[in-house]
Amino acid sequence: PSPHARCFSSVAEKIPVVEGGFSDPKLSEIPNPLYETAQSALNSSCYLSIDWKISEDKPVIEAIHRMVANKIGALAVTGEGDGVVKGIVTERDYLNKVAFLGKNSSETTISEISTSFPNLVTVSRENPIDRCMEKMLAADVRHLLVRAEKDKNSEIVGMISVKDIVKCNLAKSNAQKERLESIIIEQQFLNSPI
Repeated sequence: PSPHARCFSSVAEKIPVVEGGFSDPKLSEIPNPLYETAQSALNSSCYLSIDWKISEDKPVIEAIHRMVANKIGALAVTGEGDGVVKGIVTERDYLNKVAFLGKNSSETTISEISTSFPNLVTVSRENPIDRCMEKMLAADVRHLLVRAEKDKNSEIVGMISVKDIVKCNLAKSNAQKERLESIIIEQQFLNSPI
């Protein structure tokens, strides 16, 4: 086989054409980095492997201990005993509302410093990764709560960080580069006098 054939197969395996393209069923099962979403970020997020929720009645020091232990910057806040996400607490909340003001982190509860609805910045699983990035930048936040559905009142199913967004954008950028390279190689192959 020619070197061009090898290039085509490796690129096609990595980047299946989703719309109007290949009809091979195994290609449709491969995640396509050209179409990264909040769900893509959630799938690779460190928040999947840890307990990312904390009750609003817990002391702030408990949230800080968990953030440090897990090397994260935020936790989703749940109502007392119901487990339903109603807010978020971040390292910024701790610095601005506890440490800077000289409050005792063992006596201050999470509900006193967390951000709750309607001030939360959320995205649905289907939001394109670019839209997630735009929301983060516009609100000057580093974490987004992810809703199950587009409805603003939909259940919160996860959380993504700026790091997760960067990983997805890098995958998307690499996929775009590879796709463009494959188009160039295809054009060169089609135009070659073989």
